Amino acid sequence: MKKIIIVFFLLAACMHIQAQDLTWDINFQKGRDLESVPVSQIIRMQTGEIFQFSVLPSSNAYCYIVCYDSQRNVAVLFNQLLSAKQEKIFGPLEITEPAGTETIYVILSLDRQTNLDRLILELNNNPGSRQAGNNLYREVVSVQNNVSRLGEPASSYIPSGGTTRGNTAPQHITRFSGKDLYVRAIAIRH
Repeated sequence: MKKIIIVFFLLAACMHIQAQDLTWDINFQKGRDLESVPVSQIIRMQTGEIFQFSVLPSSNAYCYIVCYDSQRNVAVLFNQLLSAKQEKIFGPLEITEPAGTETIYVILSLDRQTNLDRLILELNNNPGSRQAGNNLYREVVSVQNNVSRLGEPASSYIPSGGTTRGNTAPQHITRFSGKDLYVRAIAIRH
C-alpha cells in the first residue's frame, strides 16, 4: 500500500511540473514564395516584401505580439488567449518605408500578464499617444530582461518538410520549451 501511495505522489508531482511548462513553435516566412527563415538571426528584407509568421502553442497560452517599428512607434498586433494546438498565422504583412529595423516581440505565457494588459488598454484608449506607446515598449523590454535573467529559453529547430500551403522548401520551425513565459524578439532589417 505504501508503494502505491509513493508512486501516486511521484506521478502527481511529475504531472504538476510538466503542466507548468509551455511548449510552442514559431515559423517565419518571407517573400513572394514565403520562404521559411530562422528567427534566431536578423531577417533581411526589402521594402514592399511580405512576410507572415505562425505561432503554435502546445497548451492554452496568452499571446501578446507587439511591434516596435523603424520610426519608434509601438503597435499591438495581437493580445488574446491562444488555444492549445491551434496554429495562429499572422500576416501576410508588408514591409513599408522608412527603411530601418522593425522588431516584433512575441510573448507567450501560461499566465495573463496584467501589466501588459493594462498598458495595452492604455494605448488602445489613447491611440497615437507617444507616452502610452513608450510605456508599453518599456514594459515589453522589462519582461524580456526578466525572462533573460532566468537563462536563455530552451529552443530547438524542428526539421520539417515543406508542406505549408504547397511550399516544398524546408521549414525553419523553432520550438521553445521548459518555461512558463517567453519573449522572442524578431528583428527585420530593411
